[in-house]
Amino acid sequence: MATKGELPRTPLALAVMNLLMEHPMHPYEMKSKMKERGHDQVIKLKGGSIYDTVERLEQGGFINAQATSREGRRPERTVYAITEIGREEILAWLRELLAEPINEYPQFGAALAFCAILEKDEVVRLLKVRSALLDGQIAGSEKQLKTFLEMGLPRLFLIEGEYAQAIKQAELDWIRRLVRDIEAGGLWITKDHMQAVSDQFEGPTKGGEA
Repeated sequence: MATKGELPRTPLALAVMNLLMEHPMHPYEMKSKMKERGHDQVIKLKGGSIYDTVERLEQGGFINAQATSREGRRPERTVYAITEIGREEILAWLRELLAEPINEYPQFGAALAFCAILEKDEVVRLLKVRSALLDGQIAGSEKQLKTFLEMGLPRLFLIEGEYAQAIKQAELDWIRRLVRDIEAGGLWITKDHMQAVSDQFEGPTKGGEA
């Protein structure tokens, strides 16, 4: 069976298709399971995004509708199942994601690229605010992971949360070192120095281009 389009390569599509490999379910159940399992730590669950993802996957032929049911006065709920081609595609993509590192272009990295337009003291203050927020998030997540383990949830189901923790901790440690380097005076340079460096390394445009 051929697909009708390309697989939407988003974390939410990955989660939806993996859940449907367990058994057919409706989008509300998918969203509930993601929250119960802590998947919302690594996957953005926002508004009706899960319904949009399900629609795109169905249009592409990766999942299909099985049945529609209604409980009491609640709206009708459509149950979806993964197709054979969908199963093949998601397994191939998952293997690729695990094996091949990619640049995910984080927004914080982009902010760092342009932070020099701000004054040094303000950059230090903002980085300290970020450090405090990260510290709080790490503490809260550690407590949540510990609770899940004490409840008997296998660690294998929590490793994405551990990964998120490790990334946050590495970022926190790096930011603290960066702040120390800025405050020590060995990193920050003046705007005149920045312009001189820019002129030195960029130089005049080639080929008479303006």
